[in-house]
Order: sequence, then structure tokens, then C-alpha cells
Amino acid sequence: MKSDFEAVYSRHKAGIYNFCCRVLNDVDEAKDVVQEVFLRFFESPVRFDGELPVKVWLFRSARNRCLNVIRDKGKFSNIGYESDSVPATEAVDPDMHDAPVVVESLLVRMSIDYREILILREWNEMSYDEIAQALDITVPAVKSKLFKARKQAAAIYRKLYGD
Repeated sequence: MKSDFEAVYSRHKAGIYNFCCRVLNDVDEAKDVVQEVFLRFFESPVRFDGELPVKVWLFRSARNRCLNVIRDKGKFSNIGYESDSVPATEAVDPDMHDAPVVVESLLVRMSIDYREILILREWNEMSYDEIAQALDITVPAVKSKLFKARKQAAAIYRKLYGD
């Protein structure tokens, strides 16, 4: 059992950690959530009933824990965020060497539901079906939210960095 757990942990820890870091925008909180997710997976195999693939179960659990952290800290203020409400700023020519900084600046300004779907698809390379299972929504809903998330990211980028 221990070697099975170690294999699951080794295979998925980086993806879960990166997801949590991007959703929470807080390294320490992300580490805590990752620890809780894997501890829960290891200690409660009954909760993991095998209906979902391990990867999907872990991401669903991480998502739920992240949402709890955000809710507990009162950080849900950007839910329903509209890109039109981004304050106009002086156009900046983003240095492509700072692409991670640009991406992070976009993610923190996005609504949590759009942020998480982009992270799952673009950074964790999850399929539409895996995302649907992790978020407990339909595949058409995944496609729709992903389209809207990309549109919101583009609008925020234009507001922050110009066309």
C-alpha cells in the first residue's frame, strides 16, 4: 500500500501543487492544501471509491480544499468578475522573458471559476472529460467556461498591456 501511495504522490504532487499555487496565489497555503489532499487520500481509502480516476479525484479534492481556503479568507470577491471592471492602465510592453509574471498577473485578476478551468486545461493538460469530472460539470459546460475564461484573460491582458 505504501509503495502505491508513493507512486501516486510522485506522479501527481507537482500538478496538484502548481494548481493550488495558481488558484490560491499563496505558496504556503498551497503546500498546506497539497498535504491535506494527499493525507486524506492516504488515510481514507474508503473515500476514494474508484469511481473517478485517481488524477481526477485528487484535483477535485484539491479544488474543494482551495475553495474552502478562499471562502474562509473571504477572497470570493472576484466571483462573477467582469473584465470591463479592470481599471484601464497605461499600456505596457510586456517583456516576453517575464511571461510567467504576465500570466500570474492575469490569473489573479480572473474570477476563480475561470482561473481554475484554465489552470486545469493549460497547465495540467487535463482533457475536457477529466475537467468535467473534477469540477462536476458537463463537457459542454467545460468548453463554454474555457471559451469564456480565455476571452476574459484576453480582455484583462488588453486592459493591462494594451493591444
